[in-house]
Parts: sequence; C-alpha cells; structure tokens
Amino acid sequence: MKAPTKLFNPSSLIIRLPLYIFIFCAILCVANGLIGYRVFKTLFEEQYQTITQQIAYTALSYIDGDRVESYAAGAPADDAWTESDQKLNVLTQTAELAYIYVTVPDSSFENRIYIYDTVHPAVVNGKVIPFGHVSSLKKHDADYIANLKQVMLDGQPYIKFAYTKTGGHVTTSIPVKAGSGKIVGIMSVVKPMSEANALKDRYLKTTFILSAILTVLFILIYILVLNRQLLRPLVLVTRETADFARHKGELSGLLTKVKGKSEIAILARAVEQMSVDMHQYINELTHTTAEKERLSAELDVATQIQANMLPRIFPPYEDHPEIVLFASMAPAKEVGGDFYDFFMIDNDHFAVVVGDVSGKGVPAALFMVVAKTLLKNVGLQERSPARIFEQVNEQLCEGNDAGLFVTCWMGILTLSTGELLFANAGHTSPVVYHGGKVEYLTVKPNLMLAGMQGMKYKDHQFSMNPGDRIFIYTDGVTEATNAKNELYGEERLLASITNKQHLSPREMLAEVRSDVDRFVGDAPQFDDITMLELALKAKTEAEDGDKASPAVQTRIFDATDENMEAVSEFIRSMLPAEGCSRDILNKLDLAIEEIYINIAHYAYKPETGKVEISCGVLRQDGQPPRMTLCFKDKGKPFNPLAREDPDITLSAEERDIGGLGIFLTKKFMDSVSYAYEDGQNILSMEKSLA
Repeated sequence: MKAPTKLFNPSSLIIRLPLYIFIFCAILCVANGLIGYRVFKTLFEEQYQTITQQIAYTALSYIDGDRVESYAAGAPADDAWTESDQKLNVLTQTAELAYIYVTVPDSSFENRIYIYDTVHPAVVNGKVIPFGHVSSLKKHDADYIANLKQVMLDGQPYIKFAYTKTGGHVTTSIPVKAGSGKIVGIMSVVKPMSEANALKDRYLKTTFILSAILTVLFILIYILVLNRQLLRPLVLVTRETADFARHKGELSGLLTKVKGKSEIAILARAVEQMSVDMHQYINELTHTTAEKERLSAELDVATQIQANMLPRIFPPYEDHPEIVLFASMAPAKEVGGDFYDFFMIDNDHFAVVVGDVSGKGVPAALFMVVAKTLLKNVGLQERSPARIFEQVNEQLCEGNDAGLFVTCWMGILTLSTGELLFANAGHTSPVVYHGGKVEYLTVKPNLMLAGMQGMKYKDHQFSMNPGDRIFIYTDGVTEATNAKNELYGEERLLASITNKQHLSPREMLAEVRSDVDRFVGDAPQFDDITMLELALKAKTEAEDGDKASPAVQTRIFDATDENMEAVSEFIRSMLPAEGCSRDILNKLDLAIEEIYINIAHYAYKPETGKVEISCGVLRQDGQPPRMTLCFKDKGKPFNPLAREDPDITLSAEERDIGGLGIFLTKKFMDSVSYAYEDGQNILSMEKSLA
C-alpha cells in the first residue's frame, strides 16, 4: 500500500511561498526606498545645478573676456581687474559659496593660469591663489582634464557633484568668451551642500519605517487567505503531478480530493485527462521524430548537391585576368530557387547569368536545376541572350504543370571590345559603375521564362571600359524585410555600393550582405539572396613586379551643383588601390569643390555650360604617387589666383568676404596654376598622395 503524502513537509510550498512573499516584499520595500531616494537626489541636484548656473552666469557678467585673454598673455592686474575681483568676492560671500575662480589652461592642458580666485573663509578653509599663479594640471586625473577640454574646446558647461561625510559640494564650470566669441578661459563656481546628508537620512528613515509596517500587515493578511484558498489544493496537484512524471503517466488517485469549480480543480481534471493523452502522444512523437530525421538527412544531401552545381572557383579563369568576379547564393530554406552561372563561350566571349525561380524549397530547387542546365547548354551554341531566352522559354513551358517560372538576367561580354550584350526576362535591374557613376542599368524587361510559349525577347547593348563593374542580384536583396515590415529597397542598395569601387568583388558582396543583415536585424530571411559582381580590368603587363601606372582620364560634366557628387566620385575612382590618408582626401575634396563650384556659379552666369576635368596619378621610381587635376571651361576669363590672400589674423567680422576657399586650395595643394588659352580657363593642380 502506498504511503500517504505529507502536506506539511518543511520544504513544501506551504512554508516556502509565504517566505518568498516576505522576501519579495522586503526587497520591494528597499527598492521603493532607493528609487524614491534616487528621484529625490535627482531633484535635489537639479535645484543645485540651477542655482549654481545662475550664480556662474552672474559672476561671468562681472568680468571682461578680452581682458582675461590679455591677463593670461602676461598683462598685469589693473583697476578693472580689482573691480571685478571685488564683485566676485561680494558674490562669494552673499551666495555662501566656497570658491569662485577663473583660470586659463594652456593649449596642451598641462598647466593653467589663475586670473581670479575668491574664497569664503567661513565656508571653507582655503587660501586665495594669487593673480597669475601657474598651476600644473598633471596631478589631476584624465576625467578632470577631459572636463576642462569640454568647457574650453567645445564650449559646453560642466557640472560635478561630490558627496562627502559633511554633505559635499557642487562645482559648475562655464566658458569665458572674448568679444569675438572665442573661448578664452573657464569660470568655476563651487557651492557647498551641507544639508544633503541630513535630508537623505531623514528621507530614508521615514520611507523604510512606513514601508516595513505596511509590508508586515500585507503579508499577514495575504498568507492567511493564500494558505486556505490556494496552497493546500495546489500542493495536492503538485504532488500528484510529480508522481505522474515518475510513473510514466500513472496517477495515485489523490486528485479526486480536489473538489469544486476553481481554477485548481479544473487543473486537477486536466492532469487526469493528460494521463490518458500522454501514452498516445508518446507513440505519435516517436514516429514523427524518426520521419523528420530521415527528411532532414535527405535535405542536407540536396543542399550540398545544389551548392556543388554552382561555380565556386574564384577568380574563375587564370588565362583571363581581366575578368574579376565573385558570386554567392544563400537559400532561405535548406534548398532554394536562386542560381547564378558564368562560362566562356569561346576565348573572346564570356557569359554570365543570374536567375530567380518562383517559390521556395524543393520544387523551386528542382526547377532551378533544369533552368540553369538549359541556359548553359543553349548558351554555348548562341551569341545572343535574347535567342537563348527564346529557346529555353519554349523548353521550360513544356510540361510545366506546377506553373513555376523564372526571372533571369543574362549578359555576354566580348572581352576584346568590352561590348556587353544582355537581355532581361522579368529580373531586377543590375547596378553598374561606369564613367564615374553608380546607377541602375535599367531597360524595359521582357516576360519571365516559362511564363508563356512563343515569347520574343530583346537584346540590349552596354559598353564596359576597364575599371567598370556590374552588380547583378535577385530580389531577395532589395525585398529583405526587417521587424517593422520595411523593405531594404533599391535606394539602400545603391547607397551601399556607392563609393566602394576600391573593394574587390568578394569584399563588395560581403559588404552588401553585412548591410542587409544590419537592416534586417533579427527578422528571419524571407527569400533566397543571390549576388554576383563582375569587374573588367585592363590587360596590362607587369614591369619589374610593379603595376603599370593608370592613364589620365578625362570627363565632361554640365557645370551645375547637382554634378558635384559625380565629379567627386570620378576623381576618387582614380586614386591608387593602396589608397591615401583621410587628411589628404579631405584636402583634395575641399580643393575640388572650391574650383568646381566657382565654375558652376560664375563661369557662364547667368547661363550654364560644360566643364572638362582631367585626372591622373603619376608614378616615378622611388617617389610617392602624385595626382594631377586640370579643370577647363569656356566661360568668362577669370584668374582666381590673382586675388590677394585674405588676412587670416583678422576676425571673421573684420575680414573681407570671399577669397578664403582659393587661399585654402593653394595652401592644401602642392602646386596650383592658371592659364587662359584657346578661349578656355585652364586651372591645374598637383598633390602628393603620400
């Protein structure tokens, strides 16, 4: 006979739950007190912050920023200094401050000069630091120096609260400005907070005592009700549930003692029914698990087979170094319907294709295998993507009872000329980098493959120059969706690719995928993601192990503000692969913008015209590379170099307007020259990139 279950085991829920409630309420009491004190402290500090800031700005009105700057430079104290010092002393006494002092740190923030210093002897035991005294800042920590820089360099006020056994003090520091607006020093106001500790102790004692009394009363009443209505029936259900687990669904019969229509009684009846359902569920689960493991193993094999069907050797052809290519395909499920392929038709024609089958999973993967195989088989016999699509479309439409279709983009590149012949069967438009611009290669697409028999497709042409790129992708990229149900979109893709032409195709694909993943976040992948980038390099022979220097390139732009970005991209595309420092890039950008904007605004005013820009990088043995730039326009004759340099020692209000941009251009560039020849303004610049 089974021994009866004890209801008053010391470790039972009847004992532990009230104890937990007590502990929880005690923690809640402490937390409420601490949170309340935090709010109290915040309001307390806000009040002191407001007071000290008002005092600081009042004190600031007593001094002359221009004189502070001259005092720091070595000027002696005069009557104006004495008057200001007296006012600051009066303010220190009346406001019951500890200190008011004005200091001027040097540029390295290693020392500071005291200009004013006042002390309230009844508040703090300290000595007045004399005028002009130089104090070392090395004895202070890095945070203190950083706070001084915040005020002196950024013009941001700094407030610090320091608490001690006697209460503590608050320090407020604000910038001292000269008449020109230049920050010349730091004013600091220190006010004691003697009442802080007394207020804190009184608040905490009152809060904790009241919270403790209310907590004890609540716990006593709650335990009485809880034990009668919940704990005893709940212990019965818990003990029987434990027996249920140990004896594989067999019950002892204790649940029949739980009567009524309460939630616990309903739970007891549910446990009894669960015993009946458990045996049936275990049998079904065993069968389902075995079947799932079999399907998972088959899908793993299918995933590997599909991955092996796609070309994965990069770079693909050692005998064609002008082809730089990388591709990737990431299915949304174990297998997907996206695919890519590339192959040499003959020694001068290179084919590339990217496709996206409707649907996902195994049906799409099977249709993808058929479509990819047909495209390559027909592609090896034809030179026209349109005719290839027409033949493949007819074959895919035969027996397509599932109604699947495939969008596809295919191009055939003639390596000797750079001519790209392509066709678009309902696919997304690729992105091209050509002539210094990144844009979509947009044409009117034809119907997708396997959509309808007898369809005609159209070829389009595009010329690729050495250095041009084409980025082909499926809609899994632009239609990637984040948790807010927002699409990644074509604009984000274009922004992700722009200004990254220095990356290799492999690095470019990794950068785009990382950008998509950051946008999507934790949202699951909705569709297959396939990307392929093809870059065309010039066929150059290496000399003594060094790469040949790039030739000078010339572009003609409409002289408008809208083309500023395109001009900058063209010039940046000519930078060497090893790149250059951020400082040099910033100087180049400023000079380019200054010259180009002057032409756009003034050369043809009020009409518009053209500007011809030539750019190249010159290399000499043992010398760093040098960039040469030449701007030509047929506008009104104008020599910007003839203008007299502005006097930068004057303030902005005192200087004449204009001339600063061309002055900085001459300063930042190694050489700048101007000539007017054959009816053209010709401005040339040169800059070392090391």
